[in-house]
Amino acid sequence: MQRFAFFVDGSNLYGSLRTMNLEIANYGQLYAHIYREAVKVWHEVTLQTVPPVAQLRRVYWYAVGSVDDWDLGAPQSRSALRSAFVRDAEIRALWMTRVSVANPTMPEEELEEAAWNACASDFREWYGQKVRAIDGMRRFYAGVRASSDLIDIREAGHWKVNFLHRWVEEKGLDTALAVDMVALQDNYDVAVVVSGDADAIPSIRHLKERGKHIGAVEFVGGSSTDTRGRAFSSRLKIHADFVLRIHEQDLLHLDHRNKNLNG
Repeated sequence: MQRFAFFVDGSNLYGSLRTMNLEIANYGQLYAHIYREAVKVWHEVTLQTVPPVAQLRRVYWYAVGSVDDWDLGAPQSRSALRSAFVRDAEIRALWMTRVSVANPTMPEEELEEAAWNACASDFREWYGQKVRAIDGMRRFYAGVRASSDLIDIREAGHWKVNFLHRWVEEKGLDTALAVDMVALQDNYDVAVVVSGDADAIPSIRHLKERGKHIGAVEFVGGSSTDTRGRAFSSRLKIHADFVLRIHEQDLLHLDHRNKNLNG
């Protein structure tokens, strides 16, 4: 029996589906579809002469589960952010310009303080959105866990916050996925990877040297009959033993069937 395991970068999966404007109602059904396609492609690539006896052992789904914990009302936090604001000439000039446009008669000596207060207010609103987003993801993943015993959600990712420039940097998720591929190698024979990050390449090489087969998932716009479907590609595919192309139209049909069954 060939044992299959999926290693899924949740951010990569979300980005691919969002680019195709797809919302998945049943992720258990999505992974069942990917599994069936994976077995078929693996069978062809490995030149098997009889249908394989295969089993999906587990879907390891890696997700962001935390964000930098800041109390923006604490004096220490405000002091640290104020110092960063003063040091960043570009951000400081941006907010001073915004405030001066809205308040053209404001005295110069009051302008920087008003700019900082406007910037800090913007910080708080933006950070609150990120905290709420994490809470929403946790509720979503709780529902996924309840829908399938085969899906193992691993909240290994963390958002590191850059307040001044209003962006988050994802940490830990790709590393956890790559490490687990090696640590769990006794549990599977074929690993199917949904990721666009190069961090897993050393793990893939290690596993291939030990006889494991590695498949990379590539999401493709359009249908399997299209010759120019846009591919939302994984950088891992050149290192994999086979590439599994999952088409937008097939996922639309999958979701449509699911809605009809539940409707």
